[in-house]
Amino acid sequence: MQTVNLLDQSLKVVVQCCDRETYLKLYQMGFRKVRLIPQLFYYSVSSAQLSELFVQLSQQLSETSQASCRYIITRSPLDSRNLLIEFLNAQPLSELTMLIRHAWFFQVMAQKKLFFHYQPIIDLKTQEVVAHECLARALDEQGTQFSGQQLIDAALQMNLTHEFDELARKSCLSALAKWYEVVGTHQHTFFINIVPNAIARDPKAIEQNFQQVLDLGLSPQQIVFELTEIEALAAQSHLSQVIDRIRDWGFKLALDDLGSNVAIDHYCTEFRPDVIKLDRRLIKGCSQYQLKQVMVKSLLSVA
Repeated sequence: MQTVNLLDQSLKVVVQCCDRETYLKLYQMGFRKVRLIPQLFYYSVSSAQLSELFVQLSQQLSETSQASCRYIITRSPLDSRNLLIEFLNAQPLSELTMLIRHAWFFQVMAQKKLFFHYQPIIDLKTQEVVAHECLARALDEQGTQFSGQQLIDAALQMNLTHEFDELARKSCLSALAKWYEVVGTHQHTFFINIVPNAIARDPKAIEQNFQQVLDLGLSPQQIVFELTEIEALAAQSHLSQVIDRIRDWGFKLALDDLGSNVAIDHYCTEFRPDVIKLDRRLIKGCSQYQLKQVMVKSLLSVA
């Protein structure tokens, strides 16, 4: 009877190590060298254990290591020529660990599980609340809450900023309609963030938002769309036309974090926003730095 090596038939994750630090981390996790190819490390798993192993890899290895390491999942024997042939098609480990690390974000997007906090905007002269900024938050199935910054970071890493921006706008308008039902008054103003590239790429999305506002019984005059630059601004010759339509519908326009980015500052002069919000870094310590004072005075004169 022929003896079969069970290790040769098992599922194995094979990783090409990129440096000594990664090697030590892999060794601590139970990876061992492939005897004939010492640059490669393997870990035998069952299919049920596979997901948990990649979760551990995403947690134990640095992002740099994950990007540098390549991996395959194979049943080929470790002394087989097929292993080397398969490894020619190895992929960066980061491609998989990133998906695992942001599984919660895909869940949020698929199930539209956004909710909002309303941060008061106060008039310093009167000390009265004049508006609220809508801040997106999310919950996963385990009840873990994710901040706005975590949502933005995940959207950027997964290249889904436009899709997230559209979902956030729609969800926010629906949430405001429910908020008005509870409060019973339509006298409040709300700031809603929008990504310039998103509305420039898909102008119909902002049209749909306008129709949604009307369908929900809201007023465009209550909404201030706040241009927020979370990604590099693309050259969009028709963006100014989209902005003009937003104004024609009755919405107001604000610019976020003015003074933090040259491109968005240029948009200040091009679009003449109704509201400008100065970047916190520009304001912090302003009384101690004359240059900051000059910059703030200059921006106020533009406003």
